[in-house]
Amino acid sequence: MIARARARAQRRPEGERGSSAIEVLGIMPVVVIVILALLQVAAAAVTTLAANQAVRDGARAMSLGRSVPAAVEASLPGGMHADQITYPANGVRIEVPVLRIGIFPSFTVVREAAMPRTAP
Repeated sequence: MIARARARAQRRPEGERGSSAIEVLGIMPVVVIVILALLQVAAAAVTTLAANQAVRDGARAMSLGRSVPAAVEASLPGGMHADQITYPANGVRIEVPVLRIGIFPSFTVVREAAMPRTAP
């Protein structure tokens, strides 16, 4: 079987030698962009999930009379932080930046949560 492949390779015209390498080089930018796009979507999904949990923890801390920024930062995984924490209508609103990967623009995830105050 190897002998047949060698024989076919030797029968190719000189103009076709190396054409597969050029085809691979032509498709590589598309493959790299697709991989970077998938990584950016994954980073956005992880940030969204982390922000959801952090804003709920912040709202719970507010309802218990504890420190909201401490609860939010403790809930976010390492490397993530809340750019802004606000308190609209007895709730908590946070903005968490998404990790920027490659050529894609940076953006933030904004989440809000409210929890009723518990009786002391």
